[in-house]
Amino acid sequence: MKSQKPTSRSDMYEWIDRRWNPVKGECGFGCEYCYTKRWGKQRPIHLDEQELRVDLGSDNFIFVCSGCDLFHPAISDFWIAQICVHARDFPYNRYLFHTKNPARILELTDRGFSWPPGTVFCVTAESDIKYPQMGSAPDPAFRLMDLSKIKNSRMVTIEPVMTMQFIPYFSELILKCEPEQVNIGADSGRNKLTEPTREELEELIEQLAPHTKVKLKKNLRRLLPEHRLYGGENG
Repeated sequence: MKSQKPTSRSDMYEWIDRRWNPVKGECGFGCEYCYTKRWGKQRPIHLDEQELRVDLGSDNFIFVCSGCDLFHPAISDFWIAQICVHARDFPYNRYLFHTKNPARILELTDRGFSWPPGTVFCVTAESDIKYPQMGSAPDPAFRLMDLSKIKNSRMVTIEPVMTMQFIPYFSELILKCEPEQVNIGADSGRNKLTEPTREELEELIEQLAPHTKVKLKKNLRRLLPEHRLYGGENG
């Protein structure tokens, strides 16, 4: 019998209905600006089997494992398989799988993994170059190249946005993924990141907006105080 315990709303994306965190603990990529660091020292990564009995309902857009990266190499294939099996019991939802390691998704797919109906894969790409603060996460350009090879619906999140070396190249990498949506946000944790200018952000948005839906997060207002997409049709 499945538990009726509800999952909670996402504080990262206002358009997400629920978070579902069957895997919990400290993410192995160690990005310096990760919002989970605000919670203090985390337990080692582990599977919370109680979450595999949660009633996920229907007509929800569910963020799977919002507190860690499900596709980090330290996560067991078996855990991922169990999560997918449970999600497939609730086929009338959409499921957001967010990662900085889409190469693992390609590997699992090649090995015959069956993803839940309504799966959307989202990759974080903070810039077109790798900064030391990104820890052991793959180079963001490589992340986008791998995402473009995935057959499911795709999104890209540029958060926290960092200074870009060559904006046309970055835009091209993103658009090759044919994302249904691009989310752009800023650092909310005072991590002293190297951030783009207002003009650079406007250039990036101008290159993306004609080709995909762009969502500007509220925390971007610090870098880009006014923009039509904060309340416009594209955003």
